Amino acid sequence: MGTDSASAARVDALAERGVAALWPAKPTELVGDSRVLRALPRVELRRVGPFVFCDHFGPSPAVPGTMAVPPHPHVGLQTVTYLFSGALRHRDSVGSVQDIHPGDVNWMTAGRGIVHAEDVDSSPGAAPLHGIQTWVALPREQRHTEPSFEHVPASRLPLVEREGARVRVLAGRLGDAVSPVPTFHPLTYLDVELEAGASVSLPVPPTHALALYVADGDVAVDGTTVERGVLAHLDEGASMLSLHSVKGGRAVVFGGEPLPDPLVIWWNFVVDSVAEGRARLADWEAGRFPSLAP
Repeated sequence: MGTDSASAARVDALAERGVAALWPAKPTELVGDSRVLRALPRVELRRVGPFVFCDHFGPSPAVPGTMAVPPHPHVGLQTVTYLFSGALRHRDSVGSVQDIHPGDVNWMTAGRGIVHAEDVDSSPGAAPLHGIQTWVALPREQRHTEPSFEHVPASRLPLVEREGARVRVLAGRLGDAVSPVPTFHPLTYLDVELEAGASVSLPVPPTHALALYVADGDVAVDGTTVERGVLAHLDEGASMLSLHSVKGGRAVVFGGEPLPDPLVIWWNFVVDSVAEGRARLADWEAGRFPSLAP
């Protein structure tokens, strides 16, 4: 009897995502005395779907100068700032001045060019700063779009609750729960909190490349434990993601449909070539980017 390829594909689509590789994030100097754990990009893994960058910062005391990121440019990508605790103030060259709090999403589209800066809330009694910043590469046809900024408060983001588990849909969808964050490309971006001993199974698009990064505690993927500060690159092709935590944990799941080449990450830019990246860096050094909002 011959193999039914369509039936085999359906079986694969119902299978569980496993772990293809585990990569500890690398301690990296950011600005001043601030350090981050950089999970992406790395030599072993340049991108996951359209996600090309993942920095994990904190928890760190909210004191002046902590994570004070000075004005800098971006091209051809979207920056996504997401906090577990603390607060930041975002400013950019399209005139945005926006405070971000835990559970909110700051989604900035650089397009043809934008400048932004972030400062920590260090007022008396401010909570420690802890969060994730990711970059999402734009499809080639949108890399020169008009820059823009979108702030989506936690109250507008879908929250899916199961026994011992809370999943916030930051971008894309989880079953019938759809994030209002506008994107240019099919994405998955989830914030998953698990209590000690809790398990949850999540439907995920089988065509999406995915990774899981643990920001706190432990999270196991289909039986493989992932500790804090470790990126798990997941197998492709299955439509279910089963997670469990022994001690309690928090992780982000991110990825999406792969983007075709050319796609070059050059400094803070996503461009078609190294030559284009060097040209945009020269534009920045010559003062040809727009000015930051006061």
